Amino acid sequence: MDQKEYSELLGPVERVFGRSVARYGSRPKAVAWRDGKRQIKRFSIFSQLFSLTSEDTRFIVNDLGCGYGALFIYLKNLPEFNKSSYFGYDISSDMITEAKKNLTDPRATWIRSHIATEPGDFSFASGTYNMLMNADEDRWREYVEDNLMQLWSKTRLALCFNMLSNKSPRRQKTLYYADQDHFTQFCKNNMDAKVIMSDVLSPEEFVIFVVRNQISEKEN
Repeated sequence: MDQKEYSELLGPVERVFGRSVARYGSRPKAVAWRDGKRQIKRFSIFSQLFSLTSEDTRFIVNDLGCGYGALFIYLKNLPEFNKSSYFGYDISSDMITEAKKNLTDPRATWIRSHIATEPGDFSFASGTYNMLMNADEDRWREYVEDNLMQLWSKTRLALCFNMLSNKSPRRQKTLYYADQDHFTQFCKNNMDAKVIMSDVLSPEEFVIFVVRNQISEKEN
């Protein structure tokens, strides 16, 4: 997928989030979440991956689609994150500006980008692939797959992402509802990893953990 195609797909998403952060600021509604409780629950699920490292290990987190920095707000006070660092990426310059304005912690770096540009130990995509707008569903699925592979290439230990489920009873025309079996199998087929699909947030969404094989073998 070339730059023109990325612009066609992501331009409408960027504009929506620019307007949203101008209206709501650093609140869950700015990134299209109903409330903070579900957002925090998802972050706590993602952070379970930190158990793959030993105590006091310094690690790097990549957060693709960071918005105003909600994940960093959650991570920054976790004991296991104390000595670690974070890269937040977003396509919206307004979101990045909001994050930089309110979160000056030196452990965090904010980058306007639709891909991860720095190597990280853990990579997260929370809600990153939900906003379909008027894009063709097949093209969006291809974009998500390409984007996941790029993010995986920047991931040393483990990747975790969530998606809205096509089994969800709640539907909005501008959102993308994915097939959990398809994306689970996609990860198994294309990543040298142990892949686990969690339905702890079902029926609205699912979470997929992808752990590099050499790491999962050590755990076993």
